[in-house]
Amino acid sequence: MKFIEFIGKCNIKFSKKARIYAGVIAGIPLLIFLISFITPKTDNDNDNIQNIQDDKNTYLYEEVKYADEIYINCVGINAIENEDGSYTLNLKVKIEQWNTDSYINKVEIKPEMFEIRLVDTNAPSPMSVFMSSLARATIITAATIAVGGEVNVIEQTLDFASDYATSIIDNAESNATLKIKANNEDFEPFKPYMKNGVPTFIDLSFDISEAFLNSYKTMVLSVDTMFTWQQNVFLTLRPNTKDYFIEFDVNGGTALSELPIISVDEGKIFDFPSIDIIKEGYKFVYWTTEKDNKDTKLRDLYFYSYENDQIFTVYAYYEELVPLDEYTNIGDNIEFKDSTYIISVTGIITLESVTVIDSEGVEVVHSSDGNYIYLAVSLMIVKNKDGNEHVLDNNDDFYLKNEYKDKNLSSYYGYINVFDTIKPIDDYNWIGINIDSIDTYYITLYFKISNHLSEQNSYVLEIDFFRTSFSKQILLK
Repeated sequence: MKFIEFIGKCNIKFSKKARIYAGVIAGIPLLIFLISFITPKTDNDNDNIQNIQDDKNTYLYEEVKYADEIYINCVGINAIENEDGSYTLNLKVKIEQWNTDSYINKVEIKPEMFEIRLVDTNAPSPMSVFMSSLARATIITAATIAVGGEVNVIEQTLDFASDYATSIIDNAESNATLKIKANNEDFEPFKPYMKNGVPTFIDLSFDISEAFLNSYKTMVLSVDTMFTWQQNVFLTLRPNTKDYFIEFDVNGGTALSELPIISVDEGKIFDFPSIDIIKEGYKFVYWTTEKDNKDTKLRDLYFYSYENDQIFTVYAYYEELVPLDEYTNIGDNIEFKDSTYIISVTGIITLESVTVIDSEGVEVVHSSDGNYIYLAVSLMIVKNKDGNEHVLDNNDDFYLKNEYKDKNLSSYYGYINVFDTIKPIDDYNWIGINIDSIDTYYITLYFKISNHLSEQNSYVLEIDFFRTSFSKQILLK
């Protein structure tokens, strides 16, 4: 009003044409304001669409690195529409810890670490459209597989990715105030460091709330705890990618059959080739993306490319075999008390169940629960001389270790670092045997070990019969 009053007092004359122009110019901001005021507001207001090649987010099949050495990727997805119109989202997640140094991160994986959240990137339609597309794909896929087969529509997500998200926010962060936790009964907590280099698959389910279904913000799987950085996974395959090729470099080894260049369609995951590769003095163990760099181990043969016909090269990685002539190993002898005792390991094997005798003389069966198996170590004990009798016990006589005195096993194939010392299971088949006469004694020790281990791993059996003698070790190779 002050500006208008000032103009009037100045008694300035304007032509009719000038007054029309001035009215139009003055009316434009008012018109814009009125339009913005009456237009319904939605969550779908994001104009910041970046070049797709700048997308640093993680999608299905792609890994996120959690707690420095735990690799998590979502390898399966489906959805069910319930009778009340709600949806249940089901995900299959692969988790593998890969530790390559002396420090081991002993994180426990729990259901409460996984949540569905919303990120600040808009979808072209509410999440109910995406969930209904997932549910339809699930029904169609279920009709084409055998009864009891696993329904996975991960590759179909490319067909309706445009309903999910069209804009990109670099390193999108999710909103922790609105979240859906995984159902707690989905899996039992576990520690992936106990199976270093071996994946564990878990199933997650989420009951999607109405607030999420009505939102234009994009749903993601969020992995988050107070001790680590939040990691988010978008729930489709990465859009707008191209077909590509994979070639295999045996890196100084020899493939016993041809390793061709493989053509892979966009959004597809490829199985590792089941071809024997040999290198003298070494064992082929896995493929890497960088030559001789174990930190770049491939857990899945999956890539993505925005270029036409890009070629990805992967490299064979080897670990040196233990030079057995430098160690006492299976079939070799150790001795105590000037060869009064000659002891050797005659064989080892892993078993799903074992039978022992308890202190009351009753047979007890130990069976694998899916997390553990049993390493059976067969021993031959020869007593050559009188004297120095010994009664076998399970206090100090036998230990299973992963270290060998004065030698470093960590660079050799089969080395493990998931336990320090394990005693055998109590078994009165051998506990209490009095070795007091010249004879040959045969016993079998049973050790409870993680189920991903086998006789291919490097174990050390330590035997310590007498306090006045040093303990002796046998490498179980």
